[in-house]
Amino acid sequence: MRKNIRIKDIALKAGVSIGTVDRVLHKRGEVSEETKQKIQQIIDDLDYRPNLLASSLASKKIIVFATLMPKASSQDTYWSKPQLGIEKAVNQLKAYGVRIQQFFFDMDDSMSFSVQAGKLLEANPDAVLMAPWAKREAIRLSGKLDEKNIPYIYIDATLEETSPIGFVAQSSSDSGYLAAKLIDWGVKESSLILLIHVAKELDNASHLIQRERGFIRYFEEKKKTHRILKIEVSGTGEEIVLHLKKLGIDPCEVAGLFVTNSKVHLAADCFKSLCVTPKIIGYDLIPQNIKLLKEGKIDFLICQKPELQGFHAIHLLFDSLVKKDTIKKENFTSIDLITKENIDFYNSI
Repeated sequence: MRKNIRIKDIALKAGVSIGTVDRVLHKRGEVSEETKQKIQQIIDDLDYRPNLLASSLASKKIIVFATLMPKASSQDTYWSKPQLGIEKAVNQLKAYGVRIQQFFFDMDDSMSFSVQAGKLLEANPDAVLMAPWAKREAIRLSGKLDEKNIPYIYIDATLEETSPIGFVAQSSSDSGYLAAKLIDWGVKESSLILLIHVAKELDNASHLIQRERGFIRYFEEKKKTHRILKIEVSGTGEEIVLHLKKLGIDPCEVAGLFVTNSKVHLAADCFKSLCVTPKIIGYDLIPQNIKLLKEGKIDFLICQKPELQGFHAIHLLFDSLVKKDTIKKENFTSIDLITKENIDFYNSI
C-alpha cells in the first residue's frame, strides 16, 4: 500500500521549512534553483501527490467551467447525451470547488453561436468546454480565449486552425471511411450510392466534411467504379426524392446511402415510404434511429459515445487546471458499429 506522504516529510528530508516546500509545490515565492531541484527530486522519489480535496476545502476557491453546446430540443436528441456526461462529471467534482456555467446555441443559426460566445466571454470563466459546431464562429471564439489565457477543450470535433489544450471526439474521417467500406460490401460494382448531408450550413460543419472525405477516400483507394452522388438537404426526407427526381433518377436505382449525422432516420423513413430498401448507414443511438434499426430499415449505426465525451472532457479540464497534469491532446473515442442484433446488449457510456 502506498504510504501517505506529507509536506512535512518532504521538508524534513530536504532540510527546509514546510513553507519552502509549499512555495515549490505551488510555484510561488523566491526559492533558489538548487533548493528547488532538491525538493522536486524528493517529491518525485516519494511519488508525492497533493491532497486535492483538502487543498480545495482549505482554499474555498470556486473554479468555473463554462460550456458552449448546441441546444437539445428534447431528451431524445443527440445533444442531450453529452450534456448528461458533463453534468455527471461536474457533480463528481463539486467537492473540489468546480462549478459549471452553461451556454446553449441554436445549431441552425450561426449567429446564435456568436451571441452565446459573447456572453461566455463576459462571464470570464476559468476554462471552457465547447462543441465547435459553427466553424467560423468557433475559430473566432477560440482566438479570444487565447488572448485571455483561458484554456479550452473541444468535444465532438476539433479545428486544426486553433489551439485547444485537448479534444474528445471520434475520428470523423475514419468513421466515414468505415461507412464506405460497409456500403461497398454486398453491392454490385458501378452501383449508385448516395452521400447525404442534413445540414443548413455544411461549409461551417467541419466534422461532416471530414466524414465525407473519409467516405470518398475509401472508394478512391479501392479504385471502385460506384457512382457517388452527394445530396445536401436542410431537414426533410422528401428533399432527397426531389433531388433524385430533378436528376431523373429512380429511387429504386439507389443501392446504398450514407447520412453523415444523426438525421439518418429522415432518409430511412423516406425510402421506407417508397418501399425501397437500399443499404443505409448513419450515426447515433437516438430513439428514431434505434426504432428503424430494429425494423431493418437502417443497416448500421455508428455510435460516438457522446455521454462519455462530455464526461471525459470535463475531467481533462480538471486534470489540467486543478491537478496541473499534462493531459493528452488527442482523445479519440471508439468507432462502434451497432446493428439490430447487438443493440440490446450495447453500453454506449
